[in-house]
Amino acid sequence: MASAIPIMAPPGTTSANGDDNTPSSSSATTAWATKPTAAAATKPAVALNPAAKPVTLTNSNKTRTCRNIVIHGFCKYEGKGCEFNHDVGKPAASTPSPEISKAKLHVNSPIFKPSNLSSGSVKADSINAPEFVPKSTQDVNTLTGAAYSDPRPMSHTYASSMQNNLMSSMNNLTGNFSQFGINDASMAGSMQGNYYGEGSVNNYYYQGSGAMLQPLQYHLYNTPLPHISNLLPHQKTIHGFFISDTLREELHRKNEMILQTVSSQEYGLPEELHEYHSLYPLDLTQDKSTEVFGYQSSVYKSMCSVDGRTYALRRIEGFRLSNELAMQTIEAWRRIRHANIVSIREAFTSKAFGDHSLIFVYDYHPCSKTLYDVHFGPQAQLASQVVVGAPKNTDHTIHERILWSYLIQLTSALKKIHSTGLAARLIDPTKILVTGKNRIRLNCCGIMDMLTFDPAPNIAHLQQNDILNLGQLMMTLACKSLTATHNIQKSVDYIAQHYSQDMKNMILFLMSQPVPTKTVDQVITMLGPRVLQEINDVQNANDVLESDLGRELENGRLTRLLMKFGFINERPEFDMDPAWSETGDRYIIKLFRDYVFHQVDEAGLPVLDVAHVLTCLNKLDAGVDEKIVLMSRDELSCLIVSYREIKACIESAFRDLSKSK
Repeated sequence: MASAIPIMAPPGTTSANGDDNTPSSSSATTAWATKPTAAAATKPAVALNPAAKPVTLTNSNKTRTCRNIVIHGFCKYEGKGCEFNHDVGKPAASTPSPEISKAKLHVNSPIFKPSNLSSGSVKADSINAPEFVPKSTQDVNTLTGAAYSDPRPMSHTYASSMQNNLMSSMNNLTGNFSQFGINDASMAGSMQGNYYGEGSVNNYYYQGSGAMLQPLQYHLYNTPLPHISNLLPHQKTIHGFFISDTLREELHRKNEMILQTVSSQEYGLPEELHEYHSLYPLDLTQDKSTEVFGYQSSVYKSMCSVDGRTYALRRIEGFRLSNELAMQTIEAWRRIRHANIVSIREAFTSKAFGDHSLIFVYDYHPCSKTLYDVHFGPQAQLASQVVVGAPKNTDHTIHERILWSYLIQLTSALKKIHSTGLAARLIDPTKILVTGKNRIRLNCCGIMDMLTFDPAPNIAHLQQNDILNLGQLMMTLACKSLTATHNIQKSVDYIAQHYSQDMKNMILFLMSQPVPTKTVDQVITMLGPRVLQEINDVQNANDVLESDLGRELENGRLTRLLMKFGFINERPEFDMDPAWSETGDRYIIKLFRDYVFHQVDEAGLPVLDVAHVLTCLNKLDAGVDEKIVLMSRDELSCLIVSYREIKACIESAFRDLSKSK
């Protein structure tokens, strides 16, 4: 400790009691200069060299730092005759001592100053220097960017060879994957890490967790090539065991959309809204118009904290509820369940957005578009303008069969609504969702009943307006113009020119003057023959989906079998038996695993036959009586067993594992 080290008075100073500390002999001087050890402190001081001359203090002491300052932080002899330097930060003399000059690192080392500053400085006109272009023809920045920069020193030869090898290998890699749509630009974009703009995946509740969402590998779902598509009846490609590529991609996109989230702080959204959280805006590109509801509205995707499901929230901004009885109108809408109506769950008021907002909760249909976006949006207009091989004066009208399908679905929805004593009151192309191929749903039901609440509404009059609005919608779609109802006679002539007489008569009936006898039942009667065609199309589509589901059902069965294989095979120990997986029925399972997955050809190369694997697993799951030969790896023993016996062995082994719970 510092207190155990005595403060020594330097030579030539006077102590507090008046004793003179000036050295009287060479031995005393030597003892001060050589720092005696503890062993030497117990012996009398003996001069090492009697003939040595006394050490005289020179001016170099003024440049040395006092040891009391270094050890204790102060010197009580400062100003009382101590000749050493007591100012640590400022040396007493500019000339360094020989000891300081020999030291490698010292607090008083002089600051390095280059001899010539102009030679190493950057000139002002260097900003106009030409851009450096490497001699290599390969674009390094495209693939590597700043990711391969290394501040460590490296020889030029080694760095150039390593870089060339790296670039050649990456070029070969991109060339091999060019058939899947991957090129240099796509790989460079994938290195950026921002695949979805502001959207990102997070956990179930917490927003903005920073987890990177990998892009969907759509290029892996390619249809079979033409030269392998024309197969014999008993042949089958790998695509025949799974669902169609189009359906798989559509389902992946929907699942991807359900997981999209944004930062609530960045978009000014509340963290929680009633029992909903993780709000995601669905109408970023649309202007908030007051034409439909009379108030600005916005739509958000949200997650419910009660059941964990995803819902769509329709927010009516700046609406103050004046009558509490208006909330009761939602109860009748909640009981409606129809295939062409977006079901409403609840409605509530909130101030979470900073104003009085009215929130409607609907079922969420991912990747859906409005009827306006499909047929009148910017993408629809661009698609109608760019048609390969079509003349410029070609009219890109909607196919009549699609119009009949729309009309039948909307009529079915109105039939359900009118039969419950309600009225849709809102049949607008911006409020009708297209959730699938020609599959539409009536959206925003129940909003107008609350915004324009009337304790005793005239339901018959409102239902007549629904039929009239349906006719106006069909005329707008047939003419593919939002202003078709402004000149009805011209629009009727256009419909008569491009569509059948039945379509013209139906639209004229829907847009005729409302009369008490004009009901939705009459519309259904006129649609009779067309309804039969629609039912036929629906059933055909259902058959296709059932076929795809059957393929995935087979995959589910095979997955359960593979899970049981994984639980049983190569288990290191069970029930205190290290050789459990190698004895008894488990040995047969191991040999069957080798029979299915580890077969080789005549040259000893592995056989990667997916058809063989699927056939064996399907026979095993069915438990057929077909027998196979299982051979051990040393080829010294063979077993002839049936698939039924192997299935019994698997069930028995898995049952033993299940009993251990």
